Amino acid sequence: MKHTDTHFYNRLGVAFETPNFYQKFTAAENLQFFQSFYRKNRLDGQELMAKMGLSDAYHTRVSEFSKGMKMRLNLCRAFLHDPELIFLDEPTSGLDPVNVKKVKNFILEKKAQGKTIILNTHNMSVAEELCDRVAFIVNGSIKLIESPTVLKKQYSEKIVTVIYENEGVEIRKQFELKKLGQHTVFQNILKQDQIVKIETEEKTLEDIFIAFTGRNLQ
Repeated sequence: MKHTDTHFYNRLGVAFETPNFYQKFTAAENLQFFQSFYRKNRLDGQELMAKMGLSDAYHTRVSEFSKGMKMRLNLCRAFLHDPELIFLDEPTSGLDPVNVKKVKNFILEKKAQGKTIILNTHNMSVAEELCDRVAFIVNGSIKLIESPTVLKKQYSEKIVTVIYENEGVEIRKQFELKKLGQHTVFQNILKQDQIVKIETEEKTLEDIFIAFTGRNLQ
């Protein structure tokens, strides 16, 4: 790292889980200050804040921001210089569902633009929705790395659950997916037209993490 030049740092963006800003500065002043570190490819801080739902807070002191607002401002700062490689540490931490969606959409937008984003999270639903590949890290080592789709195919049981009503009572039955077409009980349930729900038994990434590592997410 001693021999890297400014071009190297211009290509990187980082957003830590605990954002640090100059509390007496406004959001605009903070972004302008950090933006001055970079020589080119500067994005409009006000536009970034608008995408994060922070338009009205552009000239507000950061000391008046909530934790969720600081998290979103932190994300704006990471992308100020339009970096190629971005590290995001728990980017949805402390956010309500509305703002989680804004952050997810923003990350997906940057991903679609060809940015490489390395995301650290304990929220497996976020990882599944945003990531092309996930890595399970245990005691500082990568134990498994694969796409969410492949992992769920490998670890999920090929079982179909049918929930239906019979004389006012809700009943749940499971069938093997391979033999579903020839299963007479399943066919009879379909004919009764009392089906409430049909679903596959698919493991979540959290289930797979626990099964693979023997540890709960913390």
